[in-house]
Amino acid sequence: MVLSKTISQTDVSIHSTFASRYVRDSLPRFRMPESSIPKEAAYQIINDELMLDGNPRLNLASFVTTWMEPECDKLMMASINKNYNRCVNMIAHLFNAPLGDGEAAVGVGTVGSSEAIMLAGLAFKRKWQNKMKQLGKPYDKPNIVTGANVQVCWEKFARYFEVELKEVKLSDGYYVMDPDKAVEMVDENTICVAAILGSTLNGEFEDVKRLNDLLVEKNKQTGLPLVKSINVSGHKYGLVYAGIGWAIWRNKEDLPEELIFHINYLGADQPTFTLNFSKGSNQVIAQYYQLIRLGHEGYTNIMENCQENAMVLKEGLELTGRFNIVSKDNGVPLVAFSLKDNSRHNEFEVSDMLRRFGWIVPAYTMPPNAQHVTVLRVVIREDFSRTLAERLVADIQKVLHELDSMPSRVTEKLAVNGVEHHPTVVKKTAIDVQREITTAWRKMVADKKKTNGTISQTDVSIHSTFASRYVRDSLPRFRMPESSIPKEAAYQIINDELMLDGNPRLNLASFVTTWMEPECDKLMMASINKNYAAVGVGTVGSSEAIMLAGLAFKRKWQNKMKQLGKPYDKPNIVTGANVQVCWEKFARYFEVELKEVKLSDGYYVMDPDKAVEMVDENTICVAAILGSTLNGEFEDVKRLNDLLVEKNKQTGWDTPIHVDAASGGFIAPFLYPELEWDFRLPLVKSINVSGHKYGLVYAGIGWAIWRNKEDLPEELIFHINYLGADQPTFTLNFSKGSNQVIAQYYQLIRLGHEGYTNIMENCQENAMVLKEGLELTGRFNIVSKDNGVPLVAFSLKDHSRHNEFEVSDMLRRFGWIVPAYTMPPDAQHVTVLRVVIREDFSRTLAERLVVDIQKVLHELDSMPSRVTEKLALNVVEHHPGVVKKTSIEVQREITAAWRKMVADKKKTNGVC
Repeated sequence: MVLSKTISQTDVSIHSTFASRYVRDSLPRFRMPESSIPKEAAYQIINDELMLDGNPRLNLASFVTTWMEPECDKLMMASINKNYNRCVNMIAHLFNAPLGDGEAAVGVGTVGSSEAIMLAGLAFKRKWQNKMKQLGKPYDKPNIVTGANVQVCWEKFARYFEVELKEVKLSDGYYVMDPDKAVEMVDENTICVAAILGSTLNGEFEDVKRLNDLLVEKNKQTGLPLVKSINVSGHKYGLVYAGIGWAIWRNKEDLPEELIFHINYLGADQPTFTLNFSKGSNQVIAQYYQLIRLGHEGYTNIMENCQENAMVLKEGLELTGRFNIVSKDNGVPLVAFSLKDNSRHNEFEVSDMLRRFGWIVPAYTMPPNAQHVTVLRVVIREDFSRTLAERLVADIQKVLHELDSMPSRVTEKLAVNGVEHHPTVVKKTAIDVQREITTAWRKMVADKKKTNGTISQTDVSIHSTFASRYVRDSLPRFRMPESSIPKEAAYQIINDELMLDGNPRLNLASFVTTWMEPECDKLMMASINKNYAAVGVGTVGSSEAIMLAGLAFKRKWQNKMKQLGKPYDKPNIVTGANVQVCWEKFARYFEVELKEVKLSDGYYVMDPDKAVEMVDENTICVAAILGSTLNGEFEDVKRLNDLLVEKNKQTGWDTPIHVDAASGGFIAPFLYPELEWDFRLPLVKSINVSGHKYGLVYAGIGWAIWRNKEDLPEELIFHINYLGADQPTFTLNFSKGSNQVIAQYYQLIRLGHEGYTNIMENCQENAMVLKEGLELTGRFNIVSKDNGVPLVAFSLKDHSRHNEFEVSDMLRRFGWIVPAYTMPPDAQHVTVLRVVIREDFSRTLAERLVVDIQKVLHELDSMPSRVTEKLALNVVEHHPGVVKKTSIEVQREITAAWRKMVADKKKTNGVC
């Protein structure tokens, strides 16, 4: 995320050597240019910048996959339209953020607006809590005021973060939040009022100006401007494929510092305020491309064109004489409309029959108190042309004609049932009638699709016509195949299935971008391997999966304590001090006490005995790690399970286990199949795994799996219907691309057990090559274990002259990114270097790295230890008496001085 800083003159504009063929003027770096530039120039400018990022394969800090087969790359680009700094600053200026000269914006890139909303809501909640604590007032009953028309992510935020949602009800003909009613609902516990600039239901803009003026009046003792944060989806009218959003704050003071985490084990300090960690940079690159390529001029042209096409569709529908238009002309370019006459047929029937023509036009009921109104909605995106608008009107007329020409079977069926079962006349409301008709219609459609109730042979296995050139046997649909198959066959099987999904351009339910210029597609594939960060869900990565799993444990524990009549406001979770930062985020963001088992010399994972000692009645779960980020070691989940079973028997508790298998989940089943760490153990209730680590997919995919339905509280699952069908959802994000899911599917069927086993064994062998090479130098202690995640963590035997941070820094001259970091408490005096062995790290690279490390050591040995000398001089000058310091203090001082020296080297006089 970006924090305020001074921007040098060289940073305020961008140039490109080869782009000068198309454009000669430099572009502003932190603002959208006023005019559009040729797409070739936009491509060249960004491509030049990407070249400076270095080779992702030489980044040995990250676990994230950096190479996939070309066939899978091709599938990801085929499916990508299905469902930072510079961008943050450009968007902040676009939203009129009050930035001073040379001041950078405060904001973050997210997976979409859902994550952005969670972060903004959390910042408001924490700021309100801090204020109430200072005033000595209760801070356990926060609320948020919204309209009943808010997107489901606001309801998710309220339910997941325990904030009361106070909704302003809608009314006939007024389908957005009324500012006057909203302000009436505000009280001392209101953390914020959320206004929507473009309602999902009908596209209308809410009156933010009037809301602000009314709130200023209500809060006149402060007189402060009230818009503190804004979220926007890059993948909607920001014109980028699914998976990018932005949260922007007015200034630094509006984002509590305590919510920002600093991590260092990827090789440098990274301040972070996100719910996700590993995610691909390609959508960020795409957003940057659109902003500099289109500029104000291009975006204006596109939005005007969308609005004009919306008018074409609206006028065409009005000419049929059959519809009421519910949307407004000023707002998001969409058309929401309802049938004037619902007596014979309804909007759900129209929606269903339009699918026969390839259109996906959702039908849904409005929220309270307008739920008797049902609408159809068409979102007008850039790729929806005037021709398509006219074609849609023609197809709607065909559907209406067909419905008119046949008896209203659903209505007739209901009438017959009414006569048979209710001989007396029962007067029903319009809502009751509509619900019954809708339910019966959906049941009739479902009945058509029903088989004999068992899963057919075609459902348990998959075939492909053209893939039969490479493989004749059918593959299991719900299990990994035992053997690998040719990459051509895997490509063809999935490509055949994608063909059945229909044309994304005809999906008029979604706001998400489905087309981008080929130059941008090319940039996205060039940057996709650069890391920016049963009952189950796909997530953006293990961070989101851990948040969801932790939330499920917390809610289940709260429900149990409520039933027992016991306090439920002090939940805790037990982990090792070696957990990844996302566990600390979960604890801080969801207000759960984190009880950490401290580490010790030579034992850098959680001790199961100590962990179980820390468990009490308020422990929602114990989190074990299958593959520590620090040294790759697997924690002993089997022993933890056995100890907890015994403790639960003695106490009557039922403390469960979550396994964080982000790194090890795709390693243990193939290298150590006999190791018991998963659902074979009775107390393991949920597991998370990263698809973008050893699942072998590019950044941006993770999985959370629960033991069974009972372990995922039903209240956490949301059902939404305004994309055209009921969708149960338990995620922190909403719109995200399908391409990583497609890639995971490809890898699973392409490689099978055989292929994954071969790859993991190869990684482990290359780790041994590196380990043995380092041991032969005689200069390092190996901190990692042979059994675990294939990585090598090592530290210098002799720290008297130089340290690991110096080695890490000097390796960058050879192109290597090898992070150096200190261990967590109580082993923080140990500093290690870590090399992650991925599939693309060959034996040759391992041998080359050892050679380069030896060169670095030789160079460090051949020069005086300037840092140590400098420190010694300072001690003599300022401390004539001898002061005995601990080894930790000395190391910290040496490290700080070394970093300062490196930073001083990089400094210029401000002119390039």
